[in-house]
Amino acid sequence: MPEGDAVRRSALALDAALRDRVLVASDFRVPRFATIDLTGQRVVETVAIGKHLLTRTDAGLSIHSHRRMEGKWVTGAADLRTGPYHQIRVVLRTEQTAAIGVRLAMVEVAATARERLWIGHLGPDILADDFDPRMELPSLRPVVDTLLDQKVIAGLGTMWAAEAAFIARASPYANTGNTDLAPALAAIRESMRASVTGRRPAMAVFERVGQPCRVCGSPIRSGRVGTPPHDRITYWCPTCQG
Repeated sequence: MPEGDAVRRSALALDAALRDRVLVASDFRVPRFATIDLTGQRVVETVAIGKHLLTRTDAGLSIHSHRRMEGKWVTGAADLRTGPYHQIRVVLRTEQTAAIGVRLAMVEVAATARERLWIGHLGPDILADDFDPRMELPSLRPVVDTLLDQKVIAGLGTMWAAEAAFIARASPYANTGNTDLAPALAAIRESMRASVTGRRPAMAVFERVGQPCRVCGSPIRSGRVGTPPHDRITYWCPTCQG
């Protein structure tokens, strides 16, 4: 699943393509919203909150989309075509530009005033300007399981959660209450902000199973965190995070 930095890049691309432009066509290929027509509405902005995308119009409506594992937004000129055709979920066109949502896991339309139905359960967005790395965290849950919970912190996924635990020198299975995660969250936030601009740093542990730790040389390990069927993979150095 794309993490907060990747979703933020999608938001920037959509914003660049649609902001302050009037929609001349809209096509929602989702049964519940197939009859909605946003033609004539001006796009105000597209923002990312955690892993959620919100495209707002001047008519007080919002398009909510979630990419999950395989979804993507493609932007380009007004005559943009992409596919596969049967996997297209949304088409938005202005006189100059177009945005096409492919394989999106979630597409919804509602009043902007009701966006909390989609995002009200989220914790603080790690990429938000007002994010505080010193925030209070649940103390009796494992570190990585806590960081992956979007109700605690929005925007972190398996990659950045594993990297945060490594920076904190904490086992992914250690209780959060026994670890000072504030410095690690601050560092990961800066890495994610750099990634938004295309400058993602080299990973310390993520997807490096069996490779030597960049600090101590021990082989990186992997395991599962969380409760099935919602458990997720994670990675760690058994020496640095012992």
